Amino acid sequence: MARAIVLMSGGLDSMLAARILQLQGLDVIGFNFRMPFNGTSKGAMRAAADLGVPLIAHYVGDEYMEVLRNPKHGYGKGANPCLDCRSYYLSLAKKLMEQYGACVVATGEVVGQRPMSQKFRDMGLVAAQAGLEGRLLRPLSAKRLPPTIPEQEGIIDRSKLYDFSGRSRKSQIELAKKLGLKRVPDASPGCVLTEASFAPRIHDLFAHDRHATLWDGEVLMVGRHLRKDPSVKFVIGRDAKENKRLEILFRRRRRSDCALILPGNFMGPYVLAIGKTDEDTLTEGGRLAIRFTNRDVPTP
Repeated sequence: MARAIVLMSGGLDSMLAARILQLQGLDVIGFNFRMPFNGTSKGAMRAAADLGVPLIAHYVGDEYMEVLRNPKHGYGKGANPCLDCRSYYLSLAKKLMEQYGACVVATGEVVGQRPMSQKFRDMGLVAAQAGLEGRLLRPLSAKRLPPTIPEQEGIIDRSKLYDFSGRSRKSQIELAKKLGLKRVPDASPGCVLTEASFAPRIHDLFAHDRHATLWDGEVLMVGRHLRKDPSVKFVIGRDAKENKRLEILFRRRRRSDCALILPGNFMGPYVLAIGKTDEDTLTEGGRLAIRFTNRDVPTP
């Protein structure tokens, strides 16, 4: 039985891509790409369970931060290096394809759905950069794209693929009913890197830290961020959940360039100091804990 690696985000398009190939008799393996900026794997896990396919979740390594720092094809409106990011995780899918003896990698991409990474030209570009020329199938838009090798070899029937384009979900929802999907997931909230309000955090990180790791990326997703000077940044928890998250991140860091400042005799925010953690930094962190508390602070 021919096998396919299908990138699964948990959204409707990737579920349809997997279902289309299942109905052609292919053995489908789901692949979920995880990084600090794109949520969790829960949606992909549920989608894989609905389809009855195994799911392999891959959490990126620190090398991804270099993709984010120096994208060959630049950023979108935010700090989103969409083309470089897509090429990166498709190269991971290629390794999985080779490991499992699959004949193709498939995605739920639709021509023209996203402005930076799903234009016709861009789809060919990322396939080439990932080393997947002729092996990257987009079942929902396949008839608008050159045939892949499995199509040419008759392993995949091109006549049973589709020619969707544009941003509307109407055709996909109708197809989901036709293919027997019992659940239509809500539209994905997308990647936080595309948000203009988040971009300054990314650019500030790279401007002041030449050795940023995924840990730093995880920190960017939490709290209120204030930079004291080029050598020190504060991250302030905004609720109990964020306080707990800052504590977990601090315990994982285990380095002298990081300090967690806790409120003493009052309920208030935790403050994570990153960089030069001298006495002045700790004092300023304490002041911030008082400044951003929602309750009266006892006087000494």
